[in-house]
Amino acid sequence: MTSVRQMIRENNRIREQMTPQNRSYYEDMIIAMRESAVEPHRREELLLEAAALLLKEQGRGRTAKQLFGSDPSAYFADEMAAAPPRRPMTRTLRMLLTAWTSLTLLFGVIGAAGLLTRKDEKLGGEFGHISLFTLLAVPAASILLIELLLKWLGTLPDADQPRLAAFDYRSLGLYIGAAVALVFVGLFLGSLLPVLPLPSGVSLGLFTAGVILLHPIFLRKR
Repeated sequence: MTSVRQMIRENNRIREQMTPQNRSYYEDMIIAMRESAVEPHRREELLLEAAALLLKEQGRGRTAKQLFGSDPSAYFADEMAAAPPRRPMTRTLRMLLTAWTSLTLLFGVIGAAGLLTRKDEKLGGEFGHISLFTLLAVPAASILLIELLLKWLGTLPDADQPRLAAFDYRSLGLYIGAAVALVFVGLFLGSLLPVLPLPSGVSLGLFTAGVILLHPIFLRKR
């Protein structure tokens, strides 16, 4: 069976043979399909069929609008309507993924730094341990940052809106207050919470495990 990647490559090859007008129209079809909930393999099959048909009719002097109509997404309307709706990521799941990603990166940095400084006993020793507070503070700070960023992105205008929506300053204040509180808690608890041994090999092992678990989520084929 032809893979999604192979179909995308063939699609790109056919697209290069289209006239600028037909290519622009067809790229709108691609956008509509790839934003839909149609299963990826079926989606690329349909796009490839449409591309081959358009290229064939282009040779006969027909344009994409004449072939598919004025609305680029209408040609796939039935397939889009039949596709099961996507389930949006819940806020809890997003926060868990943010925490896991931040810890994965933290273990990677600590593991790499430990290996690079292994010959230096003083520095190597510093990277061979980690504070329990750090393990708690890094994911908490990452979640605060991502939530604040998403809150800001939610105020950006749509294409047909010339000005920003009103920013939620109350939420901004809450996030900043939480960040400040985290810093003060760190100053108080940083010396009280235990420091755990964390050899470079263990750090890199945790980093590898984190990447393997995150791979199907963030790096899956489309």
